[in-house]
Amino acid sequence: MSEYRMVYDAGSKIVKCCVTNELGEILALHSWTPQIIESEDGFHREWNYRNYWDNLVKLTKTTIKSTDIDPQYIKYITSSSIRPSCVFTDEDNNAVYIGASFELLGIDYADELEDAFYEYTGKTIYQSCGHFPSLLLPPARYKYFQEEVDNDKRINQITQYLPQDSWFLVKLGGEVHANIVSAGESGFFDLDTKFWHSAWEDILDLPEYFFPWPVLPGEVIGTVSEQYQNELGLSPETKLVAGLPDTQAALLGSGCIENGSIGAVLGTTTPVQMISDELLLPSKEETWSGLMAVKNICDSFYIEANTGVTGQLLKWAAKLFFSDEASELSQQFEKLDRAYKNSDTFEKKATPEDLRAASVYAFLGPSPLASTQMGITPGLFHFQSPGGVEEITIKRDSFITAVFDNVQFAISGNIEILKEKLSKVDHSLSIMGGITRNPIILQRFSDLFGTSITTSTSFETTIQGLLLLCDIAANKIRSIEDLKMEIQSQNLITSYEPRPSMTQKLTHKYHTWQRLFKQFRD
Repeated sequence: MSEYRMVYDAGSKIVKCCVTNELGEILALHSWTPQIIESEDGFHREWNYRNYWDNLVKLTKTTIKSTDIDPQYIKYITSSSIRPSCVFTDEDNNAVYIGASFELLGIDYADELEDAFYEYTGKTIYQSCGHFPSLLLPPARYKYFQEEVDNDKRINQITQYLPQDSWFLVKLGGEVHANIVSAGESGFFDLDTKFWHSAWEDILDLPEYFFPWPVLPGEVIGTVSEQYQNELGLSPETKLVAGLPDTQAALLGSGCIENGSIGAVLGTTTPVQMISDELLLPSKEETWSGLMAVKNICDSFYIEANTGVTGQLLKWAAKLFFSDEASELSQQFEKLDRAYKNSDTFEKKATPEDLRAASVYAFLGPSPLASTQMGITPGLFHFQSPGGVEEITIKRDSFITAVFDNVQFAISGNIEILKEKLSKVDHSLSIMGGITRNPIILQRFSDLFGTSITTSTSFETTIQGLLLLCDIAANKIRSIEDLKMEIQSQNLITSYEPRPSMTQKLTHKYHTWQRLFKQFRD
């Protein structure tokens, strides 16, 4: 008898529910866009906690119904969510607050917490949790509810913190828990001890049992409750499996989990993470650090350099260049991709002089160490100005390629920064995420670095990682060797090899972009 898996992927904008068979073949994939409650100043952004769970259950029913399978045979369920996700619950595990992406609810209290934490522990919040700025993290959000009780009385209901992915599973009947990797994104968790920092209990006067017990991703944390057995048609033996944050799930899904592995997840933003056997916390706060731990597979850390907004930039470009030619966004993207391919074909055949004359450089937001770059104003194209009787060779395709180059070169800068942090090991490079639907950018990454790169054969790499977690829970994968064999047997990744004729050309463009970036930033 076939058995099935069901996974949730709660991203920055939408929530996906996916049902697959045991081989990982998708039988149904549906999504829902939760409502965001946003303050007038834009600092406060939370999901509507009053209807979130009911809508998630509706999404689940829709997804299961569309498969035509008996849900009794769904054997494993797991989940992922964005970083750092945050749900404050009441004593019955009902959400009182669910933070949305780019939530700045605690902006007025972050400095106060920084001072209190340093006074109490002798180290900064960053030195404990590896993340900055503290105004983005759940401790500042909790402080907001404490201080703003006259305007928002929810502090009286809050008894517990949960990562969003763990909350999904707890609501379905799992034990109260936090997967250790999501816990490491919260700001409450100390990376040295790999446990909740006790200072927060006193600094914030937290309720008893505020912090859930941390467990490894891939651990079975219970079975579906009788309520959801009845409501969703699931079996009492359906196992709930501790999940992962979305970025780390994508790394797992592409096999990017060994020391020195570098993975860039090209989505709305592009975090670039490198796996390390040791905790790397540079004295200068430019990078994030966190955990990469999975049952039976790895117990490591990562160091991350963020590139900033990337996917949204390409959406902007598609509309900018092709809104007059196509009304549908999908058609605009098709034209954008075609122009990029045409430009790549031109550059492959172009002489150095032709390439110099036609090159445009873009500085539109994506940058190395984007979260600490303040000196460059987004919205700039740089190109050779025509003069005299020279023929103008710059065309629209050149500007489109400049947008893609901006994304690629900013990511490449972050890759080089991470390589320097762990210089004594061999590095592998994996590029994944929604933007990799365009194979040209993957090819040009391989060209630029002059090396083989890997990518997922599925654009749903986070879901792919979650399905591997289910295999780990089922004892189908018991070691890193098993993981590699499973990835190979399912053909989950593919590779790109460099085109020698393009390596020198792209290297020259990249160095020019770096020089101009530094010039405009300074």
